[in-house]
Amino acid sequence: PSQCRPYSSLQMLASLGGGQSSPLSIGTPGHPRVTSASGFPSMTAISRSNQARLEHASASLPRNAERKKRGKAVRPPSLSQSARMPTVRDCISLAEGGVEVANIDLLVYPPMPPTATQTHFGLPRHPYVYKRNSESFKLVLTKLGLYFEFNHLPISTPIYNILAHAVARIRQHYASDVLTDLNIPLPNHERLPLQLLGFTNRGRANGVHMAPRLTTVSFHANMTLQEVLSNTRDFAIERWTITHQNRFQIFAIIRTYPFEAQLSLSDAYLSEDAAIRHHRCLSKRVYKMFAHDSDANLQVSSLDEEDLESSCDKLEPDSENSEEVKSTIVITFH
Repeated sequence: PSQCRPYSSLQMLASLGGGQSSPLSIGTPGHPRVTSASGFPSMTAISRSNQARLEHASASLPRNAERKKRGKAVRPPSLSQSARMPTVRDCISLAEGGVEVANIDLLVYPPMPPTATQTHFGLPRHPYVYKRNSESFKLVLTKLGLYFEFNHLPISTPIYNILAHAVARIRQHYASDVLTDLNIPLPNHERLPLQLLGFTNRGRANGVHMAPRLTTVSFHANMTLQEVLSNTRDFAIERWTITHQNRFQIFAIIRTYPFEAQLSLSDAYLSEDAAIRHHRCLSKRVYKMFAHDSDANLQVSSLDEEDLESSCDKLEPDSENSEEVKSTIVITFH
């Protein structure tokens, strides 16, 4: 019997040729393919030529040739770019003599009503930053004499001086005996009728209304504006404190409730009532209208005038104690 060999098409052709063991030439004219033995093709001339070129290239070219490093990606041009958000540095400029100055806005909030009053009128439990309705809120504070602008203020200015200046301006705008200091033996900066406000939770807008919450914070007597501008935890939250006019906002609140004034509510955009008379409902009106910012209702016609006006004739009891709130701030126009 013949020896067993691997099957191939050439083996079949060889068997058809009569079992010849001599080399067999097959292929097309001009491209012969030569086999050295029946059934086992040998390397063609083209394959040998390619192998020779590969061996020559491997021997002549350097083995560890450095590849060209890829350069940095270039951003393609775009038709429009989003506006850059202002930063704290945009609020600071260099004045004569190399003194760094900043443009500052001070927003003084009316005092928060007691918890029982908040529940009765559906008021917010805490003061918030009113970003969506910022211009309307500033307009109301301006009419109440609680909004102040400081242009080119040196950043070395103590915070106590800024708050004390605001207290003096309020007393000058209204009666001279309003916003009295606390009658207790405390340092001057802790006896002010205004309290500094700072952000909670690093200014994160959490909760249903997605509005940053404010809370009263203490500060040392020599604390400067520069320290406020560099404090990114309590004060310098750029998203909420810097306006498009590159002005930095500082927030404060009147310490003692209620906030009283003799004025026309329509002049302060808090009602349609144009009569000038005594009011003790200013805090309730402001916080009822602006609420948590996202649910603000600035339509004064939606306010319950009868309920609000009835509260002007009496003091609201605090939910934590049944005694009436005895400390009041009486403000009258000249």
